[in-house]
Amino acid sequence: MRSLEFEVKIGLFVFVGLILLTVITFSIGDFFFKTGYNLNVVMAFANGVEKAAPVRLAGVEVGEVKSATVFKNKEGMTKVKLVLWLTNDAKVEEDSRACINTLGLIGEKYVEIIPGTPGSPILKNNGMLSAYDSVSVEQMTKKGYEIALKLEQVVDSMDSILAQVKSGQGTIGKLVYDDGLYNDLEAMVKDLKAHPWKLMNRPRGSTVRTEDKSTEGNRGKF
Repeated sequence: MRSLEFEVKIGLFVFVGLILLTVITFSIGDFFFKTGYNLNVVMAFANGVEKAAPVRLAGVEVGEVKSATVFKNKEGMTKVKLVLWLTNDAKVEEDSRACINTLGLIGEKYVEIIPGTPGSPILKNNGMLSAYDSVSVEQMTKKGYEIALKLEQVVDSMDSILAQVKSGQGTIGKLVYDDGLYNDLEAMVKDLKAHPWKLMNRPRGSTVRTEDKSTEGNRGKF
C-alpha cells in the first residue's frame, strides 16, 4: 500500500514537472503569455517564408507569421497572403511596408516591417499592410547574367577601339601616333604665343576689304 502511494506521488511530481517545463519553454520562445493582434499582407512572391517565421519591426522581433496561403485575385494572378501576429506593444503605421528578408546570405527567412511616417494612423486588428514584392534568386541570377553579357560587349568594343588606336587608325589613333599632326599643333601653339593678337582681333585687312565692298556697292547705286 505504501509502495502504491509512493509511486502515485512520484507520478504526480513528474507530471507537474513536465507541465512547468512546457510552460517555461513556450514563454521563452513563442510569446506565450503576451496578447497581440493580426495584420494581413498580400504579395506576389513570399520568397520561402513559412509559418512561425519571425516578424520584425525596425529590426526588433515583435511577432511571427501565423499563416501563409496562396490564392487567385480578381485578375487571375497568383498571390500570397500572410497573416502576421504582432504583440500589442508593436504599433505599425498605415503607410508602413513589409518585405521578406534573410538572416545572412542563406539564413532564416523572416518578415521585416519598415516603419511608416511618425504620427500616421495606427493599423488595427486584421488591418492590411502594404508590402514590397520580393525577387527570386532565379530572377537575380538572370539579371546578373544579362548585365555580364552587356559588360562583355562593352569590353569587346573597347578592345576594338584600342586596337585601332594602336594601329594608328581613326582620329584618336592619328593624334596619338602621327608625328605630323603633333608638329603642326606645336607650330600653331608657338605661332599663337608669338602673335597673340590673332586670338583677339580679326585678320589684318579684313576691315579694309569690308569698307571697299561697301564703297563699291554705293558706287553701283549712283
